Amino acid sequence: MDQKEIQILVLAVTIIIIVLAASLVVFLLYFQKKKVAYILKQRETQKQFEEEINKSKLEIQEQALKNISWEIHDNIGQLLSVAKMQLNILQMNVPEAEKIKIQETSAIVGKSLEELRGLAKSLNPETIKNKGLIESLELEMARFNRLNVIDASLTIKGETYNLSNEKEIILFRILQEFCNNTLKYSKAENLNIQLNYNENNFEINAEDNGIGFNINDTSKQHGIGILNIRSRGILIGAKIDLNSKENVGTKLYISCPK
Repeated sequence: MDQKEIQILVLAVTIIIIVLAASLVVFLLYFQKKKVAYILKQRETQKQFEEEINKSKLEIQEQALKNISWEIHDNIGQLLSVAKMQLNILQMNVPEAEKIKIQETSAIVGKSLEELRGLAKSLNPETIKNKGLIESLELEMARFNRLNVIDASLTIKGETYNLSNEKEIILFRILQEFCNNTLKYSKAENLNIQLNYNENNFEINAEDNGIGFNINDTSKQHGIGILNIRSRGILIGAKIDLNSKENVGTKLYISCPK
């Protein structure tokens, strides 16, 4: 084999090697692309699955709250109404000295009935749909103030507009969760909620001046209340930021697409 044939053979082998290498690279890139696509599809499927699970959980919770609302309004409310009527009848047939005590008891029963009906309305999602977010929050703030345990206020900025029923119900539940935690645990004197109606997004700032908690405490981060707040926010594409400092208070920021 002469020199020229050797050169041709080397060139042919080199070309074959280059073609094989190129084919291998193309195959690996194709395989990698398929792998990435598969992983992304799996993640998307998982995300959709989790969203459906969260939606199902929220639907079950809303139905449970509706049932509790009916139970309070129809059964407990009716019992208190009967008790109030019986007290009113009773005071007609007792000495004058006893009437004052009965009237005071009747007033307490009446106030309890009023508060229970207010609570029943706040639990029923149909009330939020009919009244809207602002009026529902105003009723909730008024209910808190009647309890005389906290000074609650609602501030509205910007030109108001309606969000979807789903968004308004979920946002109300998030704030309800925050407010309930404030009443239960914070020992706060003030609770303030501010609604900002911006052009492209709707923002909420809620804060209390209570004892706060360590936000880095994992037991607090995964508490049922915080998990509910975050999972509800995901369903409507809202950004949720919860901050708390011990002996300072807790702040909740929500940014929701209009």
